[in-house]
Amino acid sequence: MKVFATFWRQRNYRVAAVVALLAVLWLLSGLVFSVGQSSAPGDGDSRATAPGESLRVQAKRLRAQSYLTRVQVNSRTEPNRSVRLRAELDGAIVALPVEEGRAVKRGEVICEIEAEDRPENLVRAKAALHKAELDYQGAQRLKKKGLQSNTDLAGQEVALADARAEFKRAQVAVDNLKIRAPFDGVVNSRAVELGDFIRRGEECATLLDLDPILVVGEVSEAQVGGLTIGGPASAQLQGGQTVRGRLRYISRQADELTRAYRVEVAVENSSAALRAGLSGRLALPIGEILAHRINASLLTLDDRGDLGVRILDAGNRVRFANVELFGDADEGVWVGGLPARVTLITVGQEYVSVGEVVSVEFEPGEGDLPVPGETAMEVLPTASEVVSPAGGDAQ
Repeated sequence: MKVFATFWRQRNYRVAAVVALLAVLWLLSGLVFSVGQSSAPGDGDSRATAPGESLRVQAKRLRAQSYLTRVQVNSRTEPNRSVRLRAELDGAIVALPVEEGRAVKRGEVICEIEAEDRPENLVRAKAALHKAELDYQGAQRLKKKGLQSNTDLAGQEVALADARAEFKRAQVAVDNLKIRAPFDGVVNSRAVELGDFIRRGEECATLLDLDPILVVGEVSEAQVGGLTIGGPASAQLQGGQTVRGRLRYISRQADELTRAYRVEVAVENSSAALRAGLSGRLALPIGEILAHRINASLLTLDDRGDLGVRILDAGNRVRFANVELFGDADEGVWVGGLPARVTLITVGQEYVSVGEVVSVEFEPGEGDLPVPGETAMEVLPTASEVVSPAGGDAQ
């Protein structure tokens, strides 16, 4: 008693004892109330079911749809044509009518070379040609009168041919003074400036044809067999822009280093909004299969870590079906490996176990009607089984 009295007179000990007593009382009260609630009829977890009742889930009947499988490869944009315009004469640059980056029409002058004496040479060649024609005509008249030998007539014919060749040469030289665009395009760069001396074969400017513009990539030997010339294709360029076109070219020979095949997709670019050299991701169709579009949140993993969903058989028994992910959709994902007609659990799948029989409430618009010809084991083929034997990666 004396020890207890000494303990009680110390304030810290008194406070600790009171707190400990209150804690014990609070724990005992929670235990009592929990026991009373669990024994109360009609209460408990809302997911619990009474003995003999099956768990209720929501489900949706799905029918397989056509899905175009694609292979995706890294890509870049390239011009349809790229030409380096080169001089065919020596001379100084006297005019550059077109600025860099400007669009031009076919036949428009890009660079002009100093004429020097070339126009005069053309006039002289034209006069010489006229004289040669007159000499040849006179020789023919003399030959008919027997006053001209065959040798002299042949000589006049050779002189006429030389005069024609000289005239043509002089005419081409004058025409080549102006370097013109061989097609509609854009002057991407100029290699000379006003006053520069350019020699035959040297570059004047680079002309690009950007309509259509090409989206170029490389596919592996396992994928090239599923591609078809003229098939639709799309590409997502850097920055998120998506373009669409047609597959116009598939190389017949693999690159010696990469062992991949070059492919080209032509994309309309009349507004010149797309530039060459943009990187992106090219999607090429390689086959059409049947697949289901479902909400991505319904996907789960089995005990082995394989992807799948929970479905119902004809007796409303829960089954787990493994699926193969094909691609993204606007409102979900595309999967394969399910029956052509399937009942998919959409709400409550996390509370049911495989083999359990459940009560089904179909989603609005689906109805609880039998599906004609439904077969639980009619499993659709995967993408790898549908694509041609040459390969084809269904990415």
